[in-house]
Amino acid sequence: MQNKESKKGKERKETLLLKYGIVAFLEILVFMTIFLSVTTYMTKKPVSNLYSESIDSVLDQAVDFAQNWLDNQIEVLNVYQRSVVDAEDNVEGIKGYIKTKPKPNGFDYVMVFWDTNHDANDGGPETFNSKGGSSKAGILEKEYYKMHKQNNVDTWLESPRMANTGVFTMPLFTKLEFIDDVTGEKVTGGVVGFLELAPINILAKTFYKTGRISVYDDAGSIRAGDDVLNMEEKSHLVFHEKDCKMANKKWKVVATVERAEVDKITNDLRRNSLAGGFLVAVILLICELIIIRIMIGKFNDIKKNIDNLNTGDKDLTKRLKINHNNEISLVKKSVNTFVNTVHETVKQIGSANVDLNSSFNNVKSSLVETQANIEQISNEIENATNTLSAEDSCVNNTSDAVTNISNNIKSLNNLIVSQSASITQASASIEEMIGNINSVSSSVEKMAAEFDELNKATHDGIAKNNVVNDLLQVILTQSNSLQDTNRIISEISSQTNLLSMNAMIESAHAGDAGKGFAVVAEEIRKLADTSAAQSKSIGENLKEIASNIAKVVESANSSSASFEIVSDKTNNTSELVISIKQAMEEQSEGSKQILEALTAMNDTSNDVQTSSAQIESGTNEILDAISSLKQSSENMSSNFARIVTTTEATKRTTGLLNNLTQEMTSAVNNISEKIDEFKV
Repeated sequence: MQNKESKKGKERKETLLLKYGIVAFLEILVFMTIFLSVTTYMTKKPVSNLYSESIDSVLDQAVDFAQNWLDNQIEVLNVYQRSVVDAEDNVEGIKGYIKTKPKPNGFDYVMVFWDTNHDANDGGPETFNSKGGSSKAGILEKEYYKMHKQNNVDTWLESPRMANTGVFTMPLFTKLEFIDDVTGEKVTGGVVGFLELAPINILAKTFYKTGRISVYDDAGSIRAGDDVLNMEEKSHLVFHEKDCKMANKKWKVVATVERAEVDKITNDLRRNSLAGGFLVAVILLICELIIIRIMIGKFNDIKKNIDNLNTGDKDLTKRLKINHNNEISLVKKSVNTFVNTVHETVKQIGSANVDLNSSFNNVKSSLVETQANIEQISNEIENATNTLSAEDSCVNNTSDAVTNISNNIKSLNNLIVSQSASITQASASIEEMIGNINSVSSSVEKMAAEFDELNKATHDGIAKNNVVNDLLQVILTQSNSLQDTNRIISEISSQTNLLSMNAMIESAHAGDAGKGFAVVAEEIRKLADTSAAQSKSIGENLKEIASNIAKVVESANSSSASFEIVSDKTNNTSELVISIKQAMEEQSEGSKQILEALTAMNDTSNDVQTSSAQIESGTNEILDAISSLKQSSENMSSNFARIVTTTEATKRTTGLLNNLTQEMTSAVNNISEKIDEFKV
């Protein structure tokens, strides 16, 4: 047995510095791993976005360069135009200026044209250029000329084209205006400069290690850099595109970077973050180990002081020395407080032990008296048990009677609740019916007002329809008069035609002298034919108008009859509406009286329900009291039975207590001897 206890209670020797150092290392390792993983994951996208923003910045610079370059070239062409053409000039002077003025920088050559010139082969203007020549090939089909004529544009840029020199140029058109100082007329035209595309090649630069810029024109042709959009294998590249607005054309600038370079930047950041994180973890571990070592040293000092307290003389008056006010000092204060408590406790145990010895002697004498009292208690309990049996029978009879009364009251209460609910539901229905009656009454009042308005509108319509009918009769009369007039015009036309034929015959008889008269006669004949044709057309229209007017008159008469019928029906309906309104008012008043009666019934039912609930509550209280009394009686019977059993056991226990008192007296004497060993 002792061997088992010694094995079980054997302490395991361990080093706190190593133990807590390993725990601290693992904690820091896990924390830094999670922290660095999260940090790397969260910074991966911002780094990628930053990289994308830097590429977009390069794209913006390329686009700005292209747009600024074109704006500058437009300004150069305008300056050249002002040097060649004055506000007041003439065609011959401009032909001479364009031949003598050198072309501006950045242009292959420049040509001019004006809209008053149509000497080209296609019927368009002839062009004169800065090379000293002219061209009659024609420019009617050129895009800039069409836009100049159709939309009157000030500037227009065309797509690149192959020049005669074998290089690509872009035609740039600017509007030309001057006053011809010979004729004084305003002349319009244009200056077309053929831009050299060599400056665009400057945009095909590289950036970072693998970044490249490519420029595509509006037709999708490569103009600067590599044709990356049409490469067969593009998965190894990261693309960034941006549109470049050049006058009326939209070009595209594309920046590409090897995907491996982007991934390398992200991976380098991750590796550097992990390395730095582990370095910080090692430094934190070393610092924590130093702190743990210092803390363990402080607790070793406390251990030495406590060992000094645990000397062979068992002196409880010694205390630990406290030189500082820190956490270690608080531990020392706690140890000193514990020693003080032990000191006081030992003193109190010594004092209590003396009192305990005296108490055991008194207990021993009291046990004899207790045995005699137990015998007397046993006899009294037997008499009380018989009395309780008679009381239990009376309580059971009373409980059954009160239960029947309670059930009857509950049935009555349920009937009252049902009646109250029915009255409440009926009241709600009556209130809803009164609301509906009020709503119908309001609607009937509005309907009556609307029927009055309708009746007034009907009478007004009848009056206006009569006026229209009278006007139509006047128009019909005037139409008949116009037909008579038209017949007269037709007869005059026939007479005029006959007269013109006679005049032509007479002019033929007159020979050369009658030719002038023949011309007049011919014109009169044409006038007569025209008048006859128009008279016929007017006659047909007047007949159709007269027919339509007759139909309108017939419809107006029918409309008047309909208005009379509507007026009669409206009057009848208005009388019915007034009758309905009166009936609704009588029904609303009767419903209010029914609602008042139901309200009184509901109040009475609520009073009865309240009284019934009070009776039921009182009955329940009586039942609870009887139940409690019955339970108390049963508990008393049970308690008396246990008391009898306990009394018998007490008799046996008093004998045992007598023996135990003698043993405790001996133990108290031994405790007194041990306490005397301490120095207090």
